[in-house]
Amino acid sequence: MKNALNMMKRASWGVGLTLALLSGAATLAQAQSVIKYTPSAEPRTMDPVLSSVAITQQHAYLVYDTLFSLDEKLQPQPQMVGKVEKSDGGRVYVMTLRPGLKFHDGSPVRSADVVASINRWATRDTVGRKLVELGMKVSAVDDQSFRVEMKQDTPLLLDGFAKPTSSALFIMREKEALTDSSKPVAEIVGSGPFRMVEYKPGARIVYERNPDYVPRQEPASYFAGGKVAKVDRVEWVIMPDAATAVSALQTGEIDIYESPPLDLVPVLETNKSVEIRLPGGQGQVGLLRPNFKQPPFDKVEARRGLALLMDQADAMSVVAGAEPKFWSKCYSFLGCGGVSEDQSGMDWMQKPDIAEAKKLFKQAGYDGKSIVVIAPGDNEVIKNFGMIAAERLKEAGLNVDLQLSDFALMIARRGNQGPTDKGGWNLFPMWSFGFETDNPISHPQLNLVCSNAAYAGWACSPEIEQLKSAWALETDPVKRKEIIHKIQLASAELLPFVPLGRFYSPMAFRRNVTDVLKTPLPVFWNLEKK
Repeated sequence: MKNALNMMKRASWGVGLTLALLSGAATLAQAQSVIKYTPSAEPRTMDPVLSSVAITQQHAYLVYDTLFSLDEKLQPQPQMVGKVEKSDGGRVYVMTLRPGLKFHDGSPVRSADVVASINRWATRDTVGRKLVELGMKVSAVDDQSFRVEMKQDTPLLLDGFAKPTSSALFIMREKEALTDSSKPVAEIVGSGPFRMVEYKPGARIVYERNPDYVPRQEPASYFAGGKVAKVDRVEWVIMPDAATAVSALQTGEIDIYESPPLDLVPVLETNKSVEIRLPGGQGQVGLLRPNFKQPPFDKVEARRGLALLMDQADAMSVVAGAEPKFWSKCYSFLGCGGVSEDQSGMDWMQKPDIAEAKKLFKQAGYDGKSIVVIAPGDNEVIKNFGMIAAERLKEAGLNVDLQLSDFALMIARRGNQGPTDKGGWNLFPMWSFGFETDNPISHPQLNLVCSNAAYAGWACSPEIEQLKSAWALETDPVKRKEIIHKIQLASAELLPFVPLGRFYSPMAFRRNVTDVLKTPLPVFWNLEKK
C-alpha cells in the first residue's frame, strides 16, 4: 500500500510540469526584499483547476489574476475586467479587459485566453458547473472583449466569477486552458503580480515580482483593488514540523507562518518581534466527511451514529483551545457566522449519546470491519479532527484504522472510490472557509450531484441540487432565505458531513512585515518588509 501511495504522489507531479523560467528570473540581487513564508502544507499540484484546496489557491493568487474579486464587503468588483455592459434584461454581459494585461512570457492577455479559462474552470468547479447548467455560454467578441450569455439573469454569475477560493476563476493562457481539466497544465504561466521561478519538492517554492504587472488604481480591499507587489521575492519554505517552523519564525529565518498550532501560540505571543493575527472573514468550519459508497456510512443510521459520537466543544478545543476565544459551536450546514446560517433540524446532535450511536451503527449493519480514517500528519488542524474522530469511534466499540500521510497524499487518496483494502477509505476530516459555505453553490461539501463530479465522499441528493438551482435564480432575499431553510432541513436528514464547529486559525508574522491584508488565506501583494 505504501509503495502504491508513493506512486500516486509522484504521479500527481507528472505530466511534464514545466516552470516558465524566464531568462535571468532566478538571479537574486542584493537589493531585493524577500519574504520567507512557511505554509500549512505543500501543494499537491500547482494547477488551481485540478485542485481546489486552499494551499493551491494561495499559490495561484501569486501567479494568476482573476476577472473579478470580492472586496471587504464581499461584493464582486472588476479585477482584470475594465468595463461591463449588461443587456437583454441581465441575460447578456459583454466584458472588456483592462489595457496592458500581459502574461509572464510577454504575450498579451486576450479574450480567447479568458474564454478557454472560463470553460475549463466550469468543467470542475461547483459554481462553474451550475452556471453551465443554467445555460452559460461564453464567446470572444474581439481580442479585448468577450460575451457571456445566460438563459436568465442570475446573481450567481458575478458571484461565481469573483469567488476567491475553492476554486477561484484564474485566467491562464489559452494553450494551458485547453488542457483536459482532469490533467495538470504543463506550464505555470499567469499574468499575476508574481512569477513562479523555482520549485524544489519538500524544500521551497520561489516567486519573483512580475515587472510587467499593471495593478488597478483602487486601494487594496480584501481580494479586490490594486495588487501592488511591494516585495521582490516570495519564498515558500516547506517545514512540516511545527516546532521547527515556530523556532524559525522567532529567530527571523522565516517572516510568516501560516497556521501555528494553538499550543505553540503562547510561545510566540511572548516574542515582541512577532504578531499573532486572526484571518479575516467568517473563520473556518470543521467537518467529517463520510464515504457514501462504502459501508457503514452508506447508511444514514451510521452517519447519524457518527454525529452522536462527536462533541463540538471537544473537537474545537483540540484545534482552537479550551476557552471559546477562537471558536464557537455551529450546527448549520451553511454559512456559520454568515447570512445563510440556519441550525434548524439539528437539535438531536447537540448532545452526544454513545449508547444511541451504538444502536444506530447496529441498525446500519456494521459488522466489525475496520473503519479507515485518513488524515494528514503534516496539517495539525485536520490531523487533530481525524484523531478525535478515531478516538470517539473506538470508544463506541468500533474497529478503527487511522492512517496518517502527508496532506498531498491524503488529497490524492480521497479520490479513490474503491474498498478500503484497495486503497479506499471510510472517513476523512476537513475544513472549509466560512464564507465559502455561505453560498450553497460554492459550498464544496454540498456538491451533491449524483455522479463522480461530486465532492469526495459522493453524497447524492437531487432534492438539494434542485433547491440550489432555485436559490441561484432567485433574487428576492426573503425567498432566498426560505430556500436556504429547506436546504438546511434536507441536509440534516441526509448528513452529507458532520459539522464540528466554527474556528479561527491565527497567522503569525514578524512585526517588520507590515500592511498584511486580512484575507481568509494569505496573499502577498500590498505587504512590505522593513
